[in-house]
This record gives sequence, structure tokens and C-alpha cells, in this order.
Amino acid sequence: MKRRIISSIIATLLAATMLLNIIGCGNSKTDEKDNAEAIEENLQDEQEEISDAQAELSEEPVESEQMANDNENEELESGDLLVETQESEQTTENEEVKFAAMSNSDYVSIIDALRETEPVSPSNADILSEMCDCVSFARILGDENRIFSEMDDRDKFSLRFQIINSVLYGQSQSYEDIVEKINDETVIPLEKVKELFQEYYGEENFVPYEYERVEDGYYYPLFADGEGWQIISSKQYFEDDDYILISGPGFYESNGGDEGYLGYADILLKKNPDSRLGVTLLCGRYRDHNIGVSSVETSSELPKSGDKTYSGENLVDGDPSTVWAEGVPGTGEGETIVLHLDEKQPVCGVLICNGYTAGYEEYTNNGMLTEVSVDFGDGNVVTESMMEGYAYENFSAENLAEINRTRIGLEEPVVTDTIVITVTGAKAGTKYDDTCVSEVLVY
Repeated sequence: MKRRIISSIIATLLAATMLLNIIGCGNSKTDEKDNAEAIEENLQDEQEEISDAQAELSEEPVESEQMANDNENEELESGDLLVETQESEQTTENEEVKFAAMSNSDYVSIIDALRETEPVSPSNADILSEMCDCVSFARILGDENRIFSEMDDRDKFSLRFQIINSVLYGQSQSYEDIVEKINDETVIPLEKVKELFQEYYGEENFVPYEYERVEDGYYYPLFADGEGWQIISSKQYFEDDDYILISGPGFYESNGGDEGYLGYADILLKKNPDSRLGVTLLCGRYRDHNIGVSSVETSSELPKSGDKTYSGENLVDGDPSTVWAEGVPGTGEGETIVLHLDEKQPVCGVLICNGYTAGYEEYTNNGMLTEVSVDFGDGNVVTESMMEGYAYENFSAENLAEINRTRIGLEEPVVTDTIVITVTGAKAGTKYDDTCVSEVLVY
């Protein structure tokens, strides 16, 4: 704009100069001298004005160029801010999509990566352990990793049943304020129970199962008992910025005394600040984890009888119909079994199948343990009474083994390659006083 104004001034001055020249030419000779002098003065003045205007014009491009550069920089900065904002929004969106689109294989990769890290001691271990127990008690874990929010309705119901029990009887008390009473019946408002299940295991579309009672906007907890359960012992915790993994040996138990080793459980949780618990259950599995025993030493054994042997090797052959029998007079208190592992490694405990479980007669005729002391090394010694077993005449060796196992474990794993089991208590059978043990499993 300033350039255009100055250009107009110059054009006007030039036109005026021409006009004066014309006028000068038309005057009489008498006035010629005066006109010439006047024109010269005018030309000098005009030349000065033109020089000033040109000088001002010569400075303007610098100013204009600076203004253009400033505008360009502002535009670049604005563009950079826009790009940065768009990239930030895109990153957040991508993270949400990534989490929502996690597949089973993605979760397995996360689990396996966390297992390679060092165990931690989280401040919310009690809450994590209680959530883990809900999963194991629900008996929903299998050999394949399972995403809890994608299970079938029956398994979701089994998990929800344990979650409600945790709310009503658990230790964390994170949701105790959602429980109400109507006509002496315990109820939970439907919206609150939906929120509970969403925060607990990511349920986005709660549909009551056939055994779940929902009436007039309330959820009525179901009370039941009598079924077996699963338990995860010696829990260890692993975590990164986003996830927490709970791992430990899993077992099946029942009120009838059954006990069986299921493998190592892995349960993955997502850190979730929007949940009252601070985490949400994602998925879980059992994986094969068998600790090998390279050899067995015993302080004594019965001599071979026909084709039957009673050596310590029978303890680790996986056959509940074979047995180790101590070979000293009496019930064998003080006798030992030494297990040499195939390498030094973390160990959580042993599972002992007590008695001669080949059949009803073998079981009742021979002696069995009543108490043992297990030395895992480095001062980690556990002394425990054996579960009192039983037998029926029609029970197979597998049936007898299931109901005559006792788990002797540590609160935390210890690294060892040798385990020593000492007989600290035993009782005779109806016919023989030799103490018998069918199997020992290290986990």
C-alpha cells in the first residue's frame, strides 16, 4: 500500500513538470527569463521530492521482505503446531486402537516378555492376589490363553460369581458401598454391577446368564457351594509401565480331598486408573512347567519281590501303581528321600502322593506318612502333616492318587537343585508296617 502511494506521488510530480514546460513554451519573450527561472526552481524542488520518494521506495522492500518473512515464520509455526497436534491426536488414537485390537497372540507375547523380567513386590499385592483367586476359583483357565471379556456366557458367569463373592466377603472392600438390602435380601443396583464387571474384567455388554437373577434394576447375588476349585500358590508378580503379570503353580482341589497339579498359571492385568482396583483382568492360561528330577537317593528300600521293585526311582516315574517302601524295621521315621534336580532352578514345593495307591488292598495293608519335613536348601525347611487319605474297593490307582496327595509349598520360590524329604511321622497298615510313598512331583 505504501509503495502504491509513493508511486502515485512521483507520477503526479512528473506530470506537473511536463505541464510547466508546456506553459513555459507558450509565454512571451518578455516573461521567458522569469518563467525559465521559475521552472528551474520547480524542477529542483520536484527532483528533490522524487529523490526522497525513491529513497523511501528503496528502503521499503527491506521492510516488506521482513514483514513477509515474519508472516511466513508465523505460518510455519502455526503449521508445525497443527501438525504436532494432529500427530499427538493420532498417537492417542493409535494407542486406543492398539489396545482395543489386542489379539490372543499379542497378549501371549506380552506375558512371555514379562516372564523374562525380575519379580517385583507391588504395593497392591493383596488386591492383585484376590483378583487372581477369582480367576482360579472360577476354573476358567485352560491350556490356551483366554481373553476373559470374550469368553462364552457360562464361563463369564463363573467368573462373575467369584467376583461377587469377593465383593461380599473379600478383604479389599473396594466395592462395599455398592451393596444394598431389599427385604433382607442382598442386592446390587444393576448399573453398579455393570460398572463392577466392566472395571474387573472389561465386560462391555453384560447379559445375565440363566442362573443370574436380575429384577427391577437390581442384581441378586447367587449363593452356592460344593464344587471343586483351583488355586494358585507361591504367586509372583511381574510388571512394566502398562501391565502386571501374576504367575504361580496351579492346583485343583475339592472338599473331598482331591488335589492335582495343573501347571503354571499366567494371569495378565492391564493397569487402569479409571478402575477402583487400579487394574483390569485381561486374560490367562496354564502352561506346562515340569521340573525334572535326574536321580533319587533313599536311605533304605525294601528288596525286590518278584517283578516288583520298591526303589526311589518309582517316586518319579509318573505311575501311581508303583511305590517306594522304606526298608528298616518299624514305620521308618527318620528315613530320607533325596531328589536331585536336572539343574539349579526356582522351586515352589513338592506334591506327595502318600501310601501304596496301586489298589484298595495295597493301600490299606501298608503303612503311610503322617508327617514330613522338606528341606529345599538355604534354610528353607517346611514341616507339615500329611492329609489323611482314604480308599474304596473300586477305586483305580489314578482315583486313589487324586485323593491322597498333599501339597507342601513355600510362600516364595527358592533356587535349588536338591530337595531332602525326611519321614517325621508314619503309621502302619493293617498288615505291614513299612511306610510307602507312590509319587513325588516337584513344582
